[in-house]
Amino acid sequence: MAKSRSSLGGALGFVTLVITKVMTAIKEHGEEILLGLSEDKLGPVVDRFVAELVALARVASNIFRINIGGNRTTEQVVTAGNYQSANSWINSKNFPWRRRQGKRTVELVDMAQYGFPSSYSFADSLAVLQKLGLDRPVYEDGLLFGEQHPEKQREHSIMFPHEPVSDTDGYPNVVYLWSNDGDRKLSLYLVELGCSRGRGSQVVAL
Repeated sequence: MAKSRSSLGGALGFVTLVITKVMTAIKEHGEEILLGLSEDKLGPVVDRFVAELVALARVASNIFRINIGGNRTTEQVVTAGNYQSANSWINSKNFPWRRRQGKRTVELVDMAQYGFPSSYSFADSLAVLQKLGLDRPVYEDGLLFGEQHPEKQREHSIMFPHEPVSDTDGYPNVVYLWSNDGDRKLSLYLVELGCSRGRGSQVVAL
C-alpha cells in the first residue's frame, strides 16, 4: 500500500530533524573523524546508529508523565478514571491517598522483550525492574496513570508492581489496568498468580 502524503511528509520531517541534530553533534565533537571514514567502514556505523535510534525511540514512546498533585480522595481519582468496571475494594480505606506534589515519569516495559512473551509473574516484574535499574511505583501512580492515559490499557494490560496491599483474606494485591472488548477495567492483580493477558503484557516502572 502506498504511503499517504501526510505520512511521507512526517517521515521526511523526522529525517530532516535527525540529520540536522546529527550534523550539529558532528561539528561539536570533531567532524574530521566521521568525514574521513571510507564507504565500507561508514556502512556499519550507519547501521548501528539507525538500530540504536530505533531502540531509543521505542523506549521514549513508552515513557509518560503523570501529574500527582491535587487534594482528591482515592474514590474521586477512580471515578475520574471513567472505567467501565472498577474493583470496589480500591477505596480510601484500603488504598489511602498519600499527598504528593509535582509530576512523575512512568515507563512501560514490554515484558516480551525480556523473555516473557505471553505471561509473567510478580516476581518476574521485580527482576526486570532491577535489571533495568528502575524504581518500583506506588499504587497512586497506577490510579493516576489510568486516569491520565486511559487508552494505553486498551493496547496492553498494565500491572503496577508497587508494595502489595493485603485483602481481607490476607492475599497481597497490586493495581492492574486492562481491557476486555474495549471496556477499560481497574482491577487488582493477585501477586501469587501469573499474568497471561497475551503477548506484549506490560509492567510499569518509574
